[in-house]
Amino acid sequence: MWLQYLEPLFYYALIKNIFYSFGINFINFLFPLILIPFYISVFGITNYGLIAISLSLINYISVINDYSWNALGPIKIGKLNPDFKAVSRYISTVINTKLFLTIPSFLLLFLLAQLYDRLSDNSLFFASLFLMLFSRTQNTHWVFIGLDKVKIYFVINSIFKISCIFTILFGIKDKSSFQILFFVLGFFDSLIFVTSFIYLFAVEKFVYSLTSFKDIFEELRNGFKMFLTNLTVCSILNSGTLILGVFFDSKTVGIYNVAEKIIMLGKHCIGVLFQGVFPKICNIGTVYTVELNKILRQIFKYYFLVFSLGTFILILFSEQIVSLLSNEYVSESSRYLILLSPIPLIASLNQSAYMSLLMHEKKNIYFTGYFIGLIINIILSFLVSILFKVEGMIAALVITELFITLFLNYNVLSDKKLNFFSKND
Repeated sequence: MWLQYLEPLFYYALIKNIFYSFGINFINFLFPLILIPFYISVFGITNYGLIAISLSLINYISVINDYSWNALGPIKIGKLNPDFKAVSRYISTVINTKLFLTIPSFLLLFLLAQLYDRLSDNSLFFASLFLMLFSRTQNTHWVFIGLDKVKIYFVINSIFKISCIFTILFGIKDKSSFQILFFVLGFFDSLIFVTSFIYLFAVEKFVYSLTSFKDIFEELRNGFKMFLTNLTVCSILNSGTLILGVFFDSKTVGIYNVAEKIIMLGKHCIGVLFQGVFPKICNIGTVYTVELNKILRQIFKYYFLVFSLGTFILILFSEQIVSLLSNEYVSESSRYLILLSPIPLIASLNQSAYMSLLMHEKKNIYFTGYFIGLIINIILSFLVSILFKVEGMIAALVITELFITLFLNYNVLSDKKLNFFSKND
């Protein structure tokens, strides 16, 4: 019962983590969202569609280098603390593994880009994607979460992201400048990870060390199921734009992507909340199951209320929301937004189950759920997008999200220990 005395400290730390994580994600996601009207007005809806395809490709492929470390890395660092020699060895192992994975990442980017003629035919724009991908794959946010130094990363990230945004707004003036956009984005993202490592070396006394291939393959093996889970989540987030780009022109992709970006903001909020909530839930652990289930139950209720309200807002004010981002083809984008609107709510309702399964190391369950979801998403997306175009793609996304949420919650309900819905703890 001693945990009840720690509740004020728990919630203070929780709110602090959520605040800084939200700040980081605000800069990383909301500011680029605000730039969409600039992209469309300067580059046009067709070139914006090409930019959207490229961003989706980079987001998709960067999962290879993110692997499982965004979720599992902070937990591992938390367990190794305060032995910073062990922490340094682990961070070095991840850095070296990321560098090892850069080769297949670049190869996959080259191959997938061939599916999109306008992308692969524009050599300057195509080359910029490799810099952008490399800068994304070296993200160190997970290290600062594990060290409980999120505030530091928030400051570093904010300085360079805001500098990047002002560079784009005042440095890019004409339609042809879209070709250098990813050089600018990649350059500033590179400054973020370089500055982050300078801080780790200078302040945290991080010591880099080489890693054997045996340890690299062991690290890959340990995180493989989480990687496939992350791949599934990323597939669901980006498959719409990527698959539509294969079958339809960039203009259609651009119109759809305006609505998709708004939905991704809702899903991004789920990620922000996870980054703030989960490290503190780890402090409770699985020994105190009653307290853990109580908090997971509260999270489920709060998510349901908040994201239900968000869904109604998206439906009622769809045209007004879309018009904030684009003044072209507003009615088409707002119709897509209404169809996509249930996705953040559905996805939010699997978070408590996901955290419970993660805490109890039930990797096989959530891996199976997400993997089946990935198969459903790929098959449905290709079939229905050919038959029903954009509307079919949206239907495939909703069905996939619904399956994953039902699967995870069913498995939690079926386990008496994990069932946080029950109040008879």
